[in-house]
Amino acid sequence: MKKKNEIGEMLVLIMQIGISMIVPIGLMVALSVFIVNKTGIKWISVILFVIGAAAGIRNVFKLVKKYLKKSKEPYEIAREQDGNSKDEEDNDEIY
Repeated sequence: MKKKNEIGEMLVLIMQIGISMIVPIGLMVALSVFIVNKTGIKWISVILFVIGAAAGIRNVFKLVKKYLKKSKEPYEIAREQDGNSKDEEDNDEIY
């Protein structure tokens, strides 16, 4: 059951990464189309696309950083288990 949960979490993470990348780019492209239609300045499209891509990359970075902080490596879990058993032994000696 744990394996299915991990697969589901990874699929959700992949979807979030895609959405986090597409939305800022799409908004900036839509804004650039609006500006080009109103003013005729065509080179603004490139600048706004780059800004949207940079915002998307920043969003993905923050999302992955949060996920990696939440997930623990096997050696960290083992270290915590060793630390918990050592703390329990120390508590037994005090009382």
